[in-house]
Amino acid sequence: MKQTTYIVSILMVLAVATGSCTKAPPGPKHFDPPGKTTWAPEGCRLVPSTDPVLPARNAWRNLHGDTANSDEVSIALAPVFSPGWVAEPNLMINTGPTFDDQGNLYFSPLFPYESVALISLDPIDGSRRWAIEDTTGVVTGFMAPMVLNDPDNPGEQIVYFGIGDRALAVRTDGSIVWDVQVDIPLTGTLDDFVLGMNYLPQADAIVGLVSQGFVYVLDRVTGSPLLDAPFELPGEKTSPYVHALRPLVEPQMDAEFAPFLKFPEGIHTLDWAGFLAGLGAKVTNHFALDLQSGRLWVAGTAPDAEDGNEDGISELGALYGLDLVWNGSKYEIVEVCHRSFQGGSASTPTLGGDDGRLYVGDAVGNLLAIDNSCNDIWAVNIGAQIIGSIGVSSDNGEVYASTGTGIVRVIDQGTSGALSLSADLDVYDISPELLSLGCINMNLNLVTIGANGIFFMAGAGTTMEGMGLPAVTGVGQLDRQTGQVRYFVDSLDGTLSVMNVGPDGAVYIGHSALRRGMARALTKFLLYRLSTPQLMGGVRKWTPERLDLLIRDAACAASARALNAFNNAVACPASAEADIQQIQTLIDQSRSSSAQAIADGDLAAADWTTLDGHFTLAEASLAPGTLDTAAGHLQMVCDFFPI
Repeated sequence: MKQTTYIVSILMVLAVATGSCTKAPPGPKHFDPPGKTTWAPEGCRLVPSTDPVLPARNAWRNLHGDTANSDEVSIALAPVFSPGWVAEPNLMINTGPTFDDQGNLYFSPLFPYESVALISLDPIDGSRRWAIEDTTGVVTGFMAPMVLNDPDNPGEQIVYFGIGDRALAVRTDGSIVWDVQVDIPLTGTLDDFVLGMNYLPQADAIVGLVSQGFVYVLDRVTGSPLLDAPFELPGEKTSPYVHALRPLVEPQMDAEFAPFLKFPEGIHTLDWAGFLAGLGAKVTNHFALDLQSGRLWVAGTAPDAEDGNEDGISELGALYGLDLVWNGSKYEIVEVCHRSFQGGSASTPTLGGDDGRLYVGDAVGNLLAIDNSCNDIWAVNIGAQIIGSIGVSSDNGEVYASTGTGIVRVIDQGTSGALSLSADLDVYDISPELLSLGCINMNLNLVTIGANGIFFMAGAGTTMEGMGLPAVTGVGQLDRQTGQVRYFVDSLDGTLSVMNVGPDGAVYIGHSALRRGMARALTKFLLYRLSTPQLMGGVRKWTPERLDLLIRDAACAASARALNAFNNAVACPASAEADIQQIQTLIDQSRSSSAQAIADGDLAAADWTTLDGHFTLAEASLAPGTLDTAAGHLQMVCDFFPI
């Protein structure tokens, strides 16, 4: 369940709030290529779970990066980038793309005119590699595909995907491994959205979640059901979306999105918007899966009676802990615990910590750490409603929360949390006139955590009740140490989902321009003339530039990690081993970036030979007792660059 003021705020004030900004939108500030990253890990890190089925954490493999929803990758993020290709511009994409080891993209379009359920793109030019036909005829295009390794065929991977009552496993060449029907009663409404899939190693199973509140479990190899019937969460739907302005606004909204979205009969753009706000639904979030315990964590609605009024409508949200249990003859799902939220929760649960704790946001601005029995560990009020999932770093207890206007960092100190940073999102030049009209810089999305920085999306516009209403948007990178902007580039349309990162360190955005579409629709209705162009769909790649600086950042980050791991190898050997794997990933990333850096003229071939020699010597010292030597060679690469 999510905060219900989201749509109401936009509909009531958008005409005034965005009219003042969008008539003469502010321009982006100029940012030079950033200097070296100085952030460093301290002490023992969180050790990611490993399994032959799980791919490397060097790219987005699921809706929020991995099974824990960490929104973190192990590689360095491109410190300099520019708007690159846009593929499939006639498609609207509710969630962003995921990637295989070769960097190929996989995504599902929302309500497309073309009968297609899953599309794969080439990372070089965005050309379509293949598509899987939609044979269901039901609501389509909500979930992000999940990419896993195929342990029976080393070096190969499989893409898992759900649409309505259909679940598929597809090889990266587009050939289907299995295509099965799931025992879900279809409704022909948004309740049929498959919100996501996750991997459960204890049963070697694929777990799917449907908005109706059903959880199904399939054998990874065959697709056969492992439950007698899908498990149904005990909650009820929230109140449906109603508003006095809806009959006036809805035709304009539908017209804005008509080129992209073929809505089923009886479904409109505002139903999609209301669904994203948690209205009239049981579950609208992805879910997390604890690979150590096998416990599933789902944020949905509470049982009806818990709000004190048993009327078929739930006024409370709830976080559920669910276990898949073998009872001697079959599997069944058992509710272990749940924790209800007054007003609901807008955040997907995120796992973090070796003790199975997880993080969610409630409806009144609290970031909560909760143990694996649904008990609160600590709460930190960040001053605004948290949106989406919480980003959890492997290092330093860093937990990142996004709101409709800002980004904050909280340090998990074990039994308490402490607010430690609020990002400075001063990325657009806003004139005194626009400032007087309430136009400000604001956050527009969740963050992606990388080895050298934080990807973010920001814009300029006005706010109402903590919700940002942008006139312009762009993509940038934050310094992990200071929260200052390292780099920022203006764009056009953004995403309602996440900042998806490929194995090349580039960010890829699946366009879902709901907020700008609302602005255009409402201002048309009120006869305002907007200076914003028509909406854009598709996937945009933000092309990495100055790959010499990407190599620099990867080396600097790897050196700091190697030295910290060396100093803590005795106290936490598993942490040191995880660091060694990440250091190797950063070295591999540097090597894969070198040819383009040389071709672009940003790095001399002779200089790369010298740098590669240091990387080779560092690799030879990637053992707990010699990580200080590795750190020295990596620091030589870092020091090669003057800034």
